[in-house]
Amino acid sequence: MSEEIIHKNIDDELINSYMLYSMSVIVGRAIPDVRDGLKPVQRRILYGMSELGLRHNQSFKKSARIVGEVMGKFHPHGDAAIYDALVRLAQNFSMRYPLVEGQGNFGSIDRDPPAAMRYTEARMETLSEELLQDIDKNTVPMLPNFDGSLREPDVLPAKIPNLLLNGTSGIAVGMMTSIPPHNLTEVVNALELLIEQPECDIDALLAHIKGPDFPTGGMVMDGRTISTIYHEGKGRIILRGIAEIEESKGNQYIVIHEIPYNVSKADLIEQIVVSAQNVRDIQIRNIRDESDKKGLRVVIELKRGADPNVVLNLLFKHTQLQTTFSVNMLVIDEKKRPRVMNLKQMLQAFLTHRVNIIRARTEYELERDSKRAHIVEGLTKALRSIDTVVDIIRNSYDDEATKNLMETLDITQEQSAAILDMKMGKLTGIEVEKLLKEYRELVARINEYRKILSSETEIYSIIKSELEELKNKYGDARRTRIDLGNGTDFDIEDVIPDEEIVVLVTKRGYIKSTPLESYRKQGRGGKGVIGVRTSEEDFVVNILTTTRLSKTVIITSKGKAYVLSNHLIDHSSRDAKGKLLANYIKIESDESVQAVLSIRNEEVEGKYLVITTKSGKIKRTPFEAFLNVRSSGIKAISLADDDRVIDASLTVEESDTIIISTRYGMVIRFPLEQVRAMGRSAAGVMGIRLRKSDEVVSANVVRADDARFLFTATEKGGGKRTDISEYRCQNRGGMGVKNIYGLERIGNVVGTLVVTGEDEIILATRGGMSIRIPIDQVRSTGRVTKGVRIVDLKEEDIVASMAVVVE
Repeated sequence: MSEEIIHKNIDDELINSYMLYSMSVIVGRAIPDVRDGLKPVQRRILYGMSELGLRHNQSFKKSARIVGEVMGKFHPHGDAAIYDALVRLAQNFSMRYPLVEGQGNFGSIDRDPPAAMRYTEARMETLSEELLQDIDKNTVPMLPNFDGSLREPDVLPAKIPNLLLNGTSGIAVGMMTSIPPHNLTEVVNALELLIEQPECDIDALLAHIKGPDFPTGGMVMDGRTISTIYHEGKGRIILRGIAEIEESKGNQYIVIHEIPYNVSKADLIEQIVVSAQNVRDIQIRNIRDESDKKGLRVVIELKRGADPNVVLNLLFKHTQLQTTFSVNMLVIDEKKRPRVMNLKQMLQAFLTHRVNIIRARTEYELERDSKRAHIVEGLTKALRSIDTVVDIIRNSYDDEATKNLMETLDITQEQSAAILDMKMGKLTGIEVEKLLKEYRELVARINEYRKILSSETEIYSIIKSELEELKNKYGDARRTRIDLGNGTDFDIEDVIPDEEIVVLVTKRGYIKSTPLESYRKQGRGGKGVIGVRTSEEDFVVNILTTTRLSKTVIITSKGKAYVLSNHLIDHSSRDAKGKLLANYIKIESDESVQAVLSIRNEEVEGKYLVITTKSGKIKRTPFEAFLNVRSSGIKAISLADDDRVIDASLTVEESDTIIISTRYGMVIRFPLEQVRAMGRSAAGVMGIRLRKSDEVVSANVVRADDARFLFTATEKGGGKRTDISEYRCQNRGGMGVKNIYGLERIGNVVGTLVVTGEDEIILATRGGMSIRIPIDQVRSTGRVTKGVRIVDLKEEDIVASMAVVVE
C-alpha cells in the first residue's frame, strides 16, 4: 500500500495548528457567550443538572454524581475543572446571583478550599431554571456531544440577562475577559428603556445602571469614569472596602464590614499585619476577625494617639482594602467571533437573543396546538355523527376503517387515527363539551401565536412582561456603593503627618526618607551612627532635611530637574537601604544626583533656581518653569561635554549673594543680581575662574538680612565655622579668596554650608555613617584657618556629604 507524502512549510503548519487551538480555547472554554453569559463548562453543568432532574424543589444529589454526568456526557476535560466551576456557581461571594444551591463546604471568602465532591451536594437555584426555561420547545440549536451519542444546547434560552448579572472572567490565548456583576433591577430597567427607546444612547442607559454591583459590596471610587468604561467596553475600576471608625472606652478602632470583590479576607488580614510592621504610620495594636453568619467584621485596634483617618487611608494604599478591577467586556457574539462590546451592544444582543427564543417558542407552540386543534376538530366531527362512526368501524375489515372514516366524514388520516384510538368513555355528553371547549381555547391560542409572529412589537411586549416578572421575583437592593467624586474621598497629603525627615541619596542612586528624630544629637568629634546601609561601592552623596509634605527637587549631573513628592519616597528606618530612584523617576544610568532641594507648592512664587557647574558656570531661572515636571525630568541647564552640575539652590531676592567653593579651598562671593534670569535651556555665565585641576564643590546662597556663618567640611573629618562678613563681595568671574589651609593633612574640601549659630548639621561618610551636631559646638574662626575635627572617621573612610537640619 503506497503512502502519499504531503510537502508543507513547517511555519505554515505551526501557525495554522496554533490558530485552530487558540480559537478552540477562546470559543470553547474561556470566553462567555454574549447571549446566555455562560462558558461551555457552566452551560453543560446546568444542562446536566436539568437532565438529572435537580430542580430547586427536588432533593440534593452528590456533586460527584453531577460531575460524572457532565464529564461522561458533555465535557471530557477532567473532573477537577468541572467541580471548580460547579463550586463557583454556588458561592455567594463569587456570584452576585448564584445559579447552584450547594449543601456542605463549598469554600469560603477566606480562600478555604471546598470539600471533596464526594462530600458535597447540589441542586439548581430557582434563577438557573429561568436560564433553561423553554429549552424543550426547539428554542435553541442542539449540537452533537463530543462522541455524537447525545445532543447538547449550543446556547441556553436565558430568560435572565446572566452575562451582566453575574459577570465573568477568563483568560484565553492572547485574550482576556473580565466583566463585573450588576444589579438585576438596574439591568432590567435599562433593558426596558432599550425596548421602549431603541435609539437611546449609553448615557441614557447609565441613568438606570449606576455601575457594577459586586456580591461582597464595597465602594466603586471615581464613579465618573464608569461612563467611559461602558462606552468603550474596557477600563479600570477602583474598588474599596467599607470600614468605619469606632471608639470605645478611650480606644479607637477601625471596623471593616465589606471587602473588595475577589479579595480573600484572610489574605487581607495578613497584609494589614505586614503593613503595620513595615509602614511606620500604620499604628496598629491588634487585629481580630469577628466575622460570623451575620456578616463580615474585622476589628483593627489602634495604638493610643494614632490618627484613625491616617491609618485607614494608608491601609487603602498598602493593602487590598483598595484594589483595581480591570474591565474588558470581551464576549463571543452570535456569529462565534470574539468581540469587545459596550453596554448597549451587550443589552441589545440579549434582547435579540430573546426575540429569537420567543419566536422559536411561539412557532413550536403554534405547531403543537395546530396539530392538537386538528385532532380535536376530527374528534368533534366524529362525536356529532357517532352512530355513523360506530357503524363504519363495526362493518370495516382490517385497515378499511381508517379509509372509510376519511371518506365518509371528510377528515384526514391523523384525525381518523385519533377517532379509532378514542376510548368508549369519551362518548359521553360531558366529554363532547370538553372537546368543544378545548377546541375554542386552542383556536384562541393559535390566533394569539399568529399575532405574536406577525408583530415584533408583540414579541418585545412579552420580553418586557417577562423582565418585569423577573424583577419582582428576584430583584434586590444594590450592595456596592458608587462614589461620584474624583476617585478618592481623601487627599493623601491631608492625612500624612507633616513630620521632619531626612532624605538621603546614595552614589548608586538609592533614595530614602527617615524621621529626623532617629538621628540623635552628638558632640563634636563623635563617631556618628549608621545613616544608611550601603555596600562597599556605594555611599551617601546628598542629604536634605525637609518635611513629609514638601517636595524634593532633584538636580542631576546632566543638568536635568526632577520633582518628587516626599510622601511617596520610601519611608524606612535609619539603617535601611532605601529604593532606587528609578522607581520614582526615569533617571538615566550615567546620570547622578548632584543636589536635592526642598520646596512646597505654596512657596514657589517669586523663587529662582540657581545652578552651579563643576567648571564654575552659574545660571538663575524662575522656578515656575519647573512646576509641571514629568517623571522623565526636564532640562534645567545646557552643559558642555566635559562639564556637569555640582550644586543648586533656591533663592528669592536678587539682593542675595552666593558663595562658590572649590575643592582646593578657594571661595568667591558676589551678588546674585550679577546673574541675569535665564530660560531653562540657557548655559549660564562664568561664576568663578579656576586654577589648574581645581573644580567647584558647592555653592550657597546667602540672604542679605541674616547674620550667618560659612561652615566648611573636609574629607578627613575636619571643619570650621567662619563669619560671612569675612568673605567680601567681589564681581563674578574672579578667582576668589583663600578659605582654608592645611588641606594636605585634613583632606580636600567636601563642601560648604551657610548656617546660623543655632543650626544643626548632618554629615554622612562614604562608609555609611552619619553624625548630627549643633553648629555652636564648632568654634568660630577666621577665614584662613585650618579648623577643628568634626567627626572621628574609621580608617580609609571619608566625609561624603552634609546638610543643614531644617526645623
